[in-house]
Amino acid sequence: MRYHGKIFILLCLSLFYLVNPSTLSLAHAGQDEASASCIHLEKGFWKAHPEEFERLYERVEPNLSRADLEAILSQEEAVCMDEAHMARLEFIASPQSVRMQRQQHIDVVPRMVNERTLSEGAAFFQDHRSVFRRTYEKTGVKPQDIVAILNWESRLGQFRGRYDVLRIFVGQIFLIDEMERWHYANGSYDVENSMPRPQALQRIERIKSRAINNLGELLIQAERGGFDVTTVKGSWAGAIGIPQFMPASMVYAADGDGDGRVDLNTIPDAIMSVGNYLAMNGYHSRGSAHAFRRYNPEGEYVRGVALYSEKVEMLGVRPSSRWAYEG
Repeated sequence: MRYHGKIFILLCLSLFYLVNPSTLSLAHAGQDEASASCIHLEKGFWKAHPEEFERLYERVEPNLSRADLEAILSQEEAVCMDEAHMARLEFIASPQSVRMQRQQHIDVVPRMVNERTLSEGAAFFQDHRSVFRRTYEKTGVKPQDIVAILNWESRLGQFRGRYDVLRIFVGQIFLIDEMERWHYANGSYDVENSMPRPQALQRIERIKSRAINNLGELLIQAERGGFDVTTVKGSWAGAIGIPQFMPASMVYAADGDGDGRVDLNTIPDAIMSVGNYLAMNGYHSRGSAHAFRRYNPEGEYVRGVALYSEKVEMLGVRPSSRWAYEG
């Protein structure tokens, strides 16, 4: 479902009455086009969610003080939940979300594995062959598997996400319970093949816990790296850069061009990071399919990535006999 005009306003009003009226208000005037209509969280909105705030604070302490965290959550990029971000929150909180995501992976296979994408993958490999060699020699991960992941995640860097990652995680932490109740009140659980509500509520808690972990890690990285967390763009789930790493996966990020820093928006670092991630997640001990599943647990994702890897290998994307894995 997409929210436009009156439909979005009705959703805002529905949420408005489901939560503490002192926490949410509608804001329209004076916003730019991207946030022209939004649910505007009032100052101190986290006080209505003390448990979630304390869990987030525990995650960032001692890198950030309580006052620092409150200041970040008070910024416009955190408090204004616009149409695009609310639509993604509605999707992820839906009791049909898991089924819909699985179907999306099935439907996208022909668009992700075809003559054009395979040709692009082969060209990408040739253009960055030296990086793939360094990555193979260090991690032992085959280039066809890395190209397959990067094709699936961002079409080799073409699509990296347009969402504000801070807003994504704020929604998943502080608004997802209200969104789930909105689904319940509006009959979403009555739709055929919907997840039963007890199971859906457990899933909501897992989403919230992951969001706390990921936002906490992102805030720590911003503090240590000196960048503005409000400028970070990513996918609707909060994944970042060419390889679409979640912030909590940055422990696997690696320097691929030898400049002494890691930037997932650069191709060498993206290649090396994917290789390192797979290698550290069972690629050698349990096989590539297991490592793919660690990257994304959806079975259709694993199947699609494996299919692309198999087909692009036929176009010459494979380790050279002169390459030697150092491990």
